[in-house]
Amino acid sequence: MISATSCGPLDIRLQPIGEAKGKSPLETSPAIWTSTTLVFRMATLANESNPRKNRPAKPIPRLPLSAFSPPNSGTGEKFPLPPSPATVHPQVVYDAGFAVSSIDGLKSYASALGSSPDPRLAGVVVSFPDANLDSIEQITASSTVPVLAVSVPISKSSTPSSSSSHKLVYSTAFVQPAPSEAEAIKSALQSGVVTIDVQTDLSTEAGWESLEEFLTSVLGAKETEEPRPAIVLSNILPPPKALEMPTVTLLSHPSYIAYQGHSATVSFFESVYVSLSPPDWGAVPSPVDPNAKEWNKRIKMYLGPIIEAFGFNRIIFASSSPSSAKHDSVPANWYELAREAVAELGIDQEGVDAIFGGNAKAVYGSA
Repeated sequence: MISATSCGPLDIRLQPIGEAKGKSPLETSPAIWTSTTLVFRMATLANESNPRKNRPAKPIPRLPLSAFSPPNSGTGEKFPLPPSPATVHPQVVYDAGFAVSSIDGLKSYASALGSSPDPRLAGVVVSFPDANLDSIEQITASSTVPVLAVSVPISKSSTPSSSSSHKLVYSTAFVQPAPSEAEAIKSALQSGVVTIDVQTDLSTEAGWESLEEFLTSVLGAKETEEPRPAIVLSNILPPPKALEMPTVTLLSHPSYIAYQGHSATVSFFESVYVSLSPPDWGAVPSPVDPNAKEWNKRIKMYLGPIIEAFGFNRIIFASSSPSSAKHDSVPANWYELAREAVAELGIDQEGVDAIFGGNAKAVYGSA
């Protein structure tokens, strides 16, 4: 038998009965003696289970003062910060879609864009929906802003005229694939750049697939190695109806997912550019209008996938498009919204200059 004797408040020892009666531990039964080797020392075990308890705390490492000092670059006492989007402006602006009805509108637009130090508006592609060449000559003759080209609608019955003293670019609308429309664009491409105002429903997979089918019928399944005039797609950056649903809903909506995937597919047509032009959402708000913030967020949502797919070298700024021309908007308001959206996406100065000037100059040429 075994008896328990207390050796302290936290020390309980099991002893054989023989030892308790004064007998030697060696005189006890070996089987009983084996059980007596269990010794519970609770205080010792508690300390051993937490070996760090009695160790001194390690000293906290201290960073050298040099870690809090600005780099020795001679740029000042603060770390260099990225420029504020409000201060990022293109060196010059070439507007690839200015809808003009009088010379006064062009003068006020140039004045609104300011100088840097020369006038920032360096050239425009003017749009005349009525394609009246006589009115074109009268308006552009007295313009102080260089005219890169004049945009006129494609005549479906004959080859576009080239009697104007200005370079002509041609515009048309796309609703659904049609062989006659494809042939008209092929004919126009032999003379210059073609702008296609996309009016099919791009909120569905079917709308995107019809656009891709149409571009394939115009350009062929594979791009040729020889250079060809550009096709500029308008009314897709941003697309119509994109302001109708909440931002959270739009992020996971099938229309936005289709936009991301199919814009990448369209970018495989190497001669296709995208126009950064006002959407068909109504009149463009001024920068101080409360609605401008929501417009800014939506523009960036669609601008991001296009930049990822096309790069900033295939995006062309335009202050108007055939779809948005019905709204009475101030061109300078759209410039501010578009410029701020591009700058807030972190596009560097080279990219900003390309989107707002260099790409249009490369596509349409110098005035």
